[in-house]
Amino acid sequence: MLIDYFYLILILVLICSILLLIYLSYEYRTIEPFYSSSITLPLTPIQPFNPSSIIKQGPPILNSYNSFLRDTNNKQVSYNNLQNQALYGKTNSNLNDIAQLSSMKQGIVPIPQSFPVDKLIKTIKSKYNSQYLSTFANDLSTYGVLANDKCITVNGLCKEEVCLLDCQKKLYSSNSQKFTTNRIMSPFDAAKIMNVTPDKIATTNIYPYNIFRSSVNNNCLSMSDDGITVAKCNLNNIQQQWQISPNENICVLE
Repeated sequence: MLIDYFYLILILVLICSILLLIYLSYEYRTIEPFYSSSITLPLTPIQPFNPSSIIKQGPPILNSYNSFLRDTNNKQVSYNNLQNQALYGKTNSNLNDIAQLSSMKQGIVPIPQSFPVDKLIKTIKSKYNSQYLSTFANDLSTYGVLANDKCITVNGLCKEEVCLLDCQKKLYSSNSQKFTTNRIMSPFDAAKIMNVTPDKIATTNIYPYNIFRSSVNNNCLSMSDDGITVAKCNLNNIQQQWQISPNENICVLE
C-alpha cells in the first residue's frame, strides 16, 4: 500500500514538472534573440527623385570637362612647339654643316692624274658630250684624228672647211689631217694660248684638259651637237676641251 502512494506522488511530481515546462515555454516564446538588441543599423530614408538637382549639377560638370579639354590641348600644343623648335634647330645645324662642306669643297684643288710622258695619245673624249674619238701619231708632235674609220681633214681636198677622207699614207701625208695638241693645266695656260689676260678665262673651267689645233689654220677641234668641226680657238668653250688616254678607246685620263 505504501508503495502505491509513493508511485502516485512520483507521477504527480512528474506531471507538475511537465506543466511547468509548458508554461515557461509559452511565457518566453516572444523574447528577441540577444544579438537583435545589441546591433543597431542606421537607416537613411530614400529621397524622392528630383530632376532639377541633375540640371543644377550640369553646368559645373560641363565646365570641368571643358577645362580638362583646354588643359589637354594646351599641353599638346606646348609639346608640339617644343618638337618644332628642336626640328628647326636641327635643320639649321644641318644647313650650316652643308654650307661649311660646300665651302670646304670649293677650297679643294683636285690633283690631276698626270699623263704618262712616254706614252702617245690613242683616245680622246669630248668634255662636252663624252664622245670618244681615236687618234694616231704622225710623228712626235702631231696626231691624226679618226671618225667613222676616216681621218678628219681640214681644207685640202675637202669641198668644205672640214670633211672626212681616207687617211693619207705617211709618205704622201699633208698637214690637212694633222693636229697639234696642248695640255692646259691652269687659266694661265689658257690665257697664253688665246693671247688674253687670265681674267678673261672662265672660272668654271675644270683643269687639266687638252686642245687639238689644226696644222693648217691653227683652229681648234670642236665637238658640237651637229658633229665634229674646227673653229677659232676659244678655251672658255667646253666643246673644244678634250680628255686624253694612252689606251685604245678604253678609259680617259683627266
